[in-house]
Amino acid sequence: MSAFGHALRAELRHLARDRWDLAGLTLIPGILLLLVGAMFWQGSMRRLPIIVVDDDRSSASRTLLRAIDATPLVRIAGMRASEAEAVDAVRRGHANGFVHLPKDLGKGIARHRTPVIRILYNASFLSSGSQAASGAASAIQSAAATLVVDQLASHALPPDPARRFAVEAVPLNNAASSFEWFLSTLIYPAVLHLVAAVTSAMALGRELEARSLGGWARRSGAALPALLGKLLPYVAAASLWGVAWLLFVTLARGWRVEGSIAAIVAGQALFYAGTAAISALLVAATRETATALSVCAVYAGSALAYAGATLPLNGGSGFARFWSEVLPLTHYLALQTGQLGGQELRTIAPPMLALLAYVLVAGGAAWLLIRRQAR
Repeated sequence: MSAFGHALRAELRHLARDRWDLAGLTLIPGILLLLVGAMFWQGSMRRLPIIVVDDDRSSASRTLLRAIDATPLVRIAGMRASEAEAVDAVRRGHANGFVHLPKDLGKGIARHRTPVIRILYNASFLSSGSQAASGAASAIQSAAATLVVDQLASHALPPDPARRFAVEAVPLNNAASSFEWFLSTLIYPAVLHLVAAVTSAMALGRELEARSLGGWARRSGAALPALLGKLLPYVAAASLWGVAWLLFVTLARGWRVEGSIAAIVAGQALFYAGTAAISALLVAATRETATALSVCAVYAGSALAYAGATLPLNGGSGFARFWSEVLPLTHYLALQTGQLGGQELRTIAPPMLALLAYVLVAGGAAWLLIRRQAR
């Protein structure tokens, strides 16, 4: 039997015997991806709590309160007597923001003044805060036309459609109404990246004897084929979970991939193969499973923050930009994002070559270190 086949069969036999290692490839990734899916199942935010400071206390303000509470995006979580109390409630986390309805709101409309309605939100939670501000502003503007007509009629004045409210609010500036397609397609490869890194390091770390992989390499006969056979189950498992997630978000959730799904699947296979190669290099270089696992947790666990997909790197330090380019997740997300958005197929060449470099360079370095230890 070849060294590749022997190592593959040995690893599969081990997984069949060890339920915890098998769970690391089957049960644990499934649970993690289920949690990610459940987190974004709703898609967009609903019924975000806001506070209202009503200094008008008239029929006009009550009309606006009903309009705000009727919108599906926000709900009125309480009333406060002053802006200071509302700010305190927002800082305590009781609401995402507050709406201040000024005094003489209805009278101001009739007297041809423009009432200023202030909406302030917690910028520490930019997405939820700005969504709440946008929802409240939309509800107020929707109710404005009817309210203006009613107030003018009650003061025996003719309708004037030019009179409107001035609403001070910051819009979200995000055209997508759902976070599921954007965030879940970033988080699931990051989760599988960490799973592949840790399980591959544990698999090779089991073969350490006296802080060396030399004995395992000599018994295997040929280090490189044995290394490929040993890591193949972990690369295949992560790749299959990636395909399952793609099928879930496209078939079950109804999202569309505008580019090539085959390119994404091929990129995933290279991405997880490169991840396994890095884990092999860490185990061969450190000769300690615990140290290799710690490094995997640091670089793979923080990869999404430095990938440039959620947090911009423009203006970041030179180290942050360098670290982003070093991480394999950065290049895979560039490929995936381009194909999800329908970029031309030729654009996958640079990230595919970068991912292939992780397989060849990290895997080749791991093989050289193992071969030297065998000698």
